[in-house]
Amino acid sequence: MSRCLIIINPVSGGGRATQYAMELQWQLSTLFEHMEVKFTTKAGDATRFAKEATENGFHSVFCMGGDGTINETVNGIAQGGGTSKFGFVPVGTVNDMSRALGIPLEPLAAIRALKHSKIRHVDIGRCNDQYFCNNIAAGVIPKVVEEVTPKEKQLLGPLAYFVKGGQALFTTKDYSFHIKTEDHDFTIRSPLVIALLTNVVSSFEKFMPVASVDDGYMRIIIFREYFIMDVLRILPLILRGSIYTSKYVTILKVRKANITLLDDIELPTNMDGNKGPLMPVDLEVLPGFLQVYVPDKKKK
Repeated sequence: MSRCLIIINPVSGGGRATQYAMELQWQLSTLFEHMEVKFTTKAGDATRFAKEATENGFHSVFCMGGDGTINETVNGIAQGGGTSKFGFVPVGTVNDMSRALGIPLEPLAAIRALKHSKIRHVDIGRCNDQYFCNNIAAGVIPKVVEEVTPKEKQLLGPLAYFVKGGQALFTTKDYSFHIKTEDHDFTIRSPLVIALLTNVVSSFEKFMPVASVDDGYMRIIIFREYFIMDVLRILPLILRGSIYTSKYVTILKVRKANITLLDDIELPTNMDGNKGPLMPVDLEVLPGFLQVYVPDKKKK
């Protein structure tokens, strides 16, 4: 008997996730013989639910929520052995994974697209004993994400992060990082280091156009020490998709990396919209690990 689990974060999108629960169940009832539905009430629930389902042989695990809920669910599938296929309906603020995979941003459209979907083998990253499917960042971004309130997300959407980011740049500092990869070993000062698996960061779909969700690599993006006036030059480059060739960043294309903070402070990270581990981080790409339902453009 084919079984699937549906994980719903009821607070995602200002509570919009619950509005689409019945539609998602109806759609999946045409694809699976048995369904279970679980609602999260606290951090870690989605990981626990997905891990149990994967260990118990569920064919697929679906979630409905934002990037943080997606990250938790992927962590559960990975911890459970990675055998369950994964699908999701975006109801968050930024929805980077939807953008990277071509999944409709409108929840009803994403649900209906499941009828004509295919499986794509997608890379994920390991960070210490956790997993990520889009990015992990150290520096100014974790501070920005922490400070954005649910009300600001609801009112401004992705723009809320940009507004907070602009404010943070006036007070941000540079950090000393030691970065070691297969081909590099060096120390550098930077306000922000990102390890990225896809082309998208914070809803900017052209941030890293040379990257793909299944190319087997991550890009370590190191922003150089900069003055505040540089921000006016950096933003147009991001919008055009040419930041990766600019003088403002150093980019390493790698499969593994170890990043250590040399400053005598605690520096948290942000991982797919969730709070990540403290530095240092040991990173590794797991090529094609995750089996994801994506729209099949050949079918209508």
